[in-house]
Amino acid sequence: MFDCPPASLLNRRIPKSKFLANSHPSTRLRDLLTTQVGTITWLAKLSPESTNLSATSAVAEIEVFHLTLKEKEINPDLLDFLDKTVPHPIFFRIQNKEGECSHSAAFKRPHEVNAGDWVLSSRFSTDFASSPPTFPPLPTALDLDKLYLTLFELLLPLSSRSGESLEALINRNKQHQTLSRQARALENKLNREKQFNRKVVFNQELNALRLEIQQKENS
Repeated sequence: MFDCPPASLLNRRIPKSKFLANSHPSTRLRDLLTTQVGTITWLAKLSPESTNLSATSAVAEIEVFHLTLKEKEINPDLLDFLDKTVPHPIFFRIQNKEGECSHSAAFKRPHEVNAGDWVLSSRFSTDFASSPPTFPPLPTALDLDKLYLTLFELLLPLSSRSGESLEALINRNKQHQTLSRQARALENKLNREKQFNRKVVFNQELNALRLEIQQKENS
């Protein structure tokens, strides 16, 4: 999604046990970490020292983690768990067992009342695809907060509108994401269905969903 400046690169392997030491994940999450994740590498730290951008109260630094998977995909609940163990915004670069690459981030902000706590909101991820030979450089920004917002928006399927708040943009993208998943599931049902009458019903529902998706994109 973006190329990390040389000064930001760490390439530091982190044992999975580190993420379990100071947290209390469920047995399910422990099992997912074991079965789905091969290695976790702290790839880079985007900080004032490595980017020449000022820190803010909301974003002191941005972490980039590289995950290698034992499977083709990763459960998003596991990404949320890893995210919650680190007190900074994180972008995940994920490589599956087929060698395909995906990027993922959940918008993360400091808690308004409880100092030291973070609030994790909706997660957005790209589809797994062949990794390009090179990534584009970091976009220009005034500070790390603005850089974080710019990078996060690269993951969103819908672009921001004039005057639209970040919260409204994330909510609209989340609704679009949910509707798109429902449409894909309904398309699969429609393709498997043999009875004509049920095909008609599924097709009507699918057209209604597609109209909602179009409204989120255009209205």
